[in-house]
Amino acid sequence: MSSRTQEPRYAWRFPPCPGYDAEATESWLQEMAAQGLVLSQEGFFAGFACFEKGEPRRLRYRLEAAPKKFLDEDGPNEEERSLSEAYGWQYVARRGDFLIYAGEDDGSVELHTDPRVQALSMNLVRRRARGSLLSFVLWLVVYPLALGNFMPLATFLTVGTPVSLLGNAVVVWSIGSSAASFASLHRLWKRLKGGRPLDHRKNWRQRAGRYRWSLAAYGLLCLVFLGCLLALWNADARGDFTEPYADWQGRLPFATLEDFFPGSKFTQREGGGFLESTVDVHTDILAPQILSVHQTGSLRLPDGSVFSGGLTVDYYETAAPWMARELAREYEWYDRRRNKSSYQLLALPDTLEADYASAYTAVFPTVVLTKGNRIVRASLYQTSEEAQIALGDWAAILAESLDRPDKAQPGP
Repeated sequence: MSSRTQEPRYAWRFPPCPGYDAEATESWLQEMAAQGLVLSQEGFFAGFACFEKGEPRRLRYRLEAAPKKFLDEDGPNEEERSLSEAYGWQYVARRGDFLIYAGEDDGSVELHTDPRVQALSMNLVRRRARGSLLSFVLWLVVYPLALGNFMPLATFLTVGTPVSLLGNAVVVWSIGSSAASFASLHRLWKRLKGGRPLDHRKNWRQRAGRYRWSLAAYGLLCLVFLGCLLALWNADARGDFTEPYADWQGRLPFATLEDFFPGSKFTQREGGGFLESTVDVHTDILAPQILSVHQTGSLRLPDGSVFSGGLTVDYYETAAPWMARELAREYEWYDRRRNKSSYQLLALPDTLEADYASAYTAVFPTVVLTKGNRIVRASLYQTSEEAQIALGDWAAILAESLDRPDKAQPGP
């Protein structure tokens, strides 16, 4: 027969059950062997199982808990191989934390006759699953919070509700899958510990459809989330959210350096990086306006004196007042944690018109104000001696500016 018309030797199939479901995997492999598809030594790769085509065979499969982590050792050692072969079992491949053995269905001795002994090795897998669950929580919850400076609401709004919800869905799904793995292995371990053997003929079809669809949905969710995250990163790298302060036309919904010194003209300092005066603009369903303004330069006052310094403002117009208050708490806690050595509370005038107000030194004097569903956090530093403004004065101007009815609109 021509090699072109010869039937392929191998066939790939997607498993109908997760890797931690040892009973369903055994039952599925046995049924595949009865159809002429015998698991090859290639085993499992990229989630798929490789089968060798041949005549239908009556085989039994047994999954044994691997004593070591995946990649630490591909399969059993020589002593374990020799012992299993003496009982008529051949090591085939590995799937996750389990070693797969195959033997003829001729009534030969089982690999394990005492479930309590099998429970000892299953306990190792159970403990590894618990460690994996804790790792998922660390890398998918704690680590992202640390990257966001432990400011979950501010990060959520800046990234955007749709992308943030997708990311949270991926996190919940991933942790839920890891928790399901641990729970399943824990139940299996308790059963073996109680002297009850595994069910080698488990009905794997019962949940096969749901497992495959859920895995496909999870993969699609991850792809969509990563695509959105990449698009957001590209937009930020291109500077789509940032423009020079000098190019901004219209009035911002909060006070800037020019408002602290009426009649003055701002001249930005030359240079890039921190010396650049910019406006960052974001918008979200839950926060129609998110603005970050950085000014650094000088002001020529009407009396001829010169003010020099800089102002940094973070502003949110949120969907609800409680969100503004929560953002204020996040910013205060962030500044206190980041600047422990220089942090010091400062006094504000009692006449300040705001729903909530606080002031403190965090490298520079900083004011956090909320009014209704608006929050503003501003830090001012002054480097000139001939023109200065007191904390209470510029804080009052800032609080009063939050009553502006107009929105921040860039010019053409």
